[in-house]
Amino acid sequence: LYQFLDSDRKQKYLEKIETVSDEMYNCSKVRAWGKQFLHNHQTTNMLALLTGAVVVEEHKAKQANIWKQTVVDVMEKTMFLLNHVVDGSLDEGVAYGSYTAKSITQYVFLANRHFGMNHFDNNWLRMHFWFYYSTLLPGYQRTVGIADSNYNWFYGPESQLVFLDTFILKNGAGNWLASQIRKHRPKDGPMVQSTAQRWSTLHTEYLWYNPELTSHPPVDHGTPKMHIFPNWGVVTYGAGLPNTQTNTFLSFKSGKLGGRAVYDIVHFQPYSWIDGWRSFNPGHEHPDQNSFTFAPNGQVFVSEALYGPKLSHLNNILVFAPSPTSQCNKPWEGQLGECSQWLKWTTNESGDAAGEVITASQQGETMFLSGEAVSAYSSSMRLKSVYRCLLLLNHQTLLVVDHIEKHEDSPLSLVSAFFHNLDIDFKYVPFRFLNKF
Repeated sequence: LYQFLDSDRKQKYLEKIETVSDEMYNCSKVRAWGKQFLHNHQTTNMLALLTGAVVVEEHKAKQANIWKQTVVDVMEKTMFLLNHVVDGSLDEGVAYGSYTAKSITQYVFLANRHFGMNHFDNNWLRMHFWFYYSTLLPGYQRTVGIADSNYNWFYGPESQLVFLDTFILKNGAGNWLASQIRKHRPKDGPMVQSTAQRWSTLHTEYLWYNPELTSHPPVDHGTPKMHIFPNWGVVTYGAGLPNTQTNTFLSFKSGKLGGRAVYDIVHFQPYSWIDGWRSFNPGHEHPDQNSFTFAPNGQVFVSEALYGPKLSHLNNILVFAPSPTSQCNKPWEGQLGECSQWLKWTTNESGDAAGEVITASQQGETMFLSGEAVSAYSSSMRLKSVYRCLLLLNHQTLLVVDHIEKHEDSPLSLVSAFFHNLDIDFKYVPFRFLNKF
């Protein structure tokens, strides 16, 4: 469109882009997002600043170069950190992950085009396809809602998927999954994209799409399989399939705050430019170690909390009472960081919150999962073990077993498990046999 604008309009656009880019640059020096890596605000704003710099550099090269240097410094550190995330995940979950990844893919493209920097072998990028495929519930409309979520994606993911296919995968799987998501997009209801997000990645989807890559699903598609995200601490089963009567979805999460790589970088401090948790922002995560979701026959039965207050019981995990450090819902207390609009990750022991997937195995339609989450609870509760087992017996029967151990001086005497559903109410129906209950 630029060539069709008159000179006055071109000048107005240039001045506006320069003014806003300069504001963004100044904000990057004082706002939290300027220091917090792998966060949706940082990647989005840095990409905006880079775009402004590319536009302005022909007119004010010195100023534009300062902006570019700022962006490249932050985003190269981002790509360096992502190289540690070997499962392609993002700790903020699929919805906010798509928000962050939208800008990361655009940066990788622009860095290669304008600066000759090649990130196409990045470990995270090579595995990022599975972050979209292995989190999809049957039917290609809804994703697992771990962390703050709107049911599926904030941006894309068709743009990210065609990028991955064109530059990383080169096997047609990205184009195939993008076409399935596009084909099955909900036309109404809560899973519809907002107008602010719907068109913002359409241009990159067109720019990156390679029609020479024949669209086809991943190898062995069609059979329910287990997928493990070791960095994220998440296991899924039955993802990426059509919505049929027997296609069941199950997810389990027991991981470290920020994901394993970030958690270990914060705690072991191998890089001098990382300032502990102040360099990250896992506020969109939930108190959800040992949490699970279950959609037997594709019907969501036990669901996650989506974008809600950070209350442990909304994430289908155990809460205990009476706890001396209960902060909300007294006398009950759940996991560290709970009770606010955002997860608290810098107070008390919250930065040490962690769970661990102990077992993940599949044999046909049977699946066994287990995790330990005692490190996600306050030490004041004096717990020794909070161990959960999930046994998927068939496509509609899930056995959940919790094993709890506490120290002799533990103040706890009660435990509660709450499994919720966003779509239907759970109701107890007494079992009746021969007219007797």
